Amino acid sequence: MLLLIAGSVFFLPDLVRPHWPWVIAPFNAGFVGAVYLGSFTATALMVLHNRWAPARIVLPMIFVFTTIVLGIILFNLDKFDFQNPVTFVWILFYIALPINSAYHLWLLRDLAPANAHPTNERWRYFLFAFAALLGLYGLTLIVAPVAASAFWPWPIDAFHGQMYSGAFITMAVGSYLIARKAASVEWQTLGLTLIVIAATSIVGLVWVNATVPLDKKVNWALSGTWAWLILIAVIGATGVAMFSHSRQIKNP
Repeated sequence: MLLLIAGSVFFLPDLVRPHWPWVIAPFNAGFVGAVYLGSFTATALMVLHNRWAPARIVLPMIFVFTTIVLGIILFNLDKFDFQNPVTFVWILFYIALPINSAYHLWLLRDLAPANAHPTNERWRYFLFAFAALLGLYGLTLIVAPVAASAFWPWPIDAFHGQMYSGAFITMAVGSYLIARKAASVEWQTLGLTLIVIAATSIVGLVWVNATVPLDKKVNWALSGTWAWLILIAVIGATGVAMFSHSRQIKNP
């Protein structure tokens, strides 16, 4: 289901947007699709490996992301089209996921990190700082979504700004969880997730920009546009560095 959601909203936005649970503009659809493609990457790798590593970091990320989104949904029910059957499926999906992930986290709470190696000092300090910055930005998007997203290349309303907070806080959680100790596959999983989110966010921006009317296009001369691109590029570059680092770790 996650692949269906992610793929459809990103690759077939014109087909999907009329059936989306809420009114979603083209640029927002592109970014939502990018976030879901990243989520699918992490979930697919967890299922593929079927081990505590990388589930140790992916399960908390799923729990945090879906809990935040569920909270935003419950505080913004007026934004949803309840004449649309998809809306009910969507909300049930976001009720079930945090419960399911919380159950498995509790069930596996006593398991130690599998095949984990201590994170070296340089990476540890960077990951703590990276997690803090992403986490603080995500929290700011919840508290002051319009102000915190004012520099983005397209207009963001309060509802979408709060929705996007979950992506940044979730990336922060994953980074924090590998900051002290992690297995190679956990570095790899988080790295690939960040790469997919960053790459598809930028590709989505360019793609949507090529299709919208002239008055809706991105203003590339604005410093805010470039600040957003730098932010996303830093996330992607961090993912590349994580994936590269994973190749240097030898599992026992």
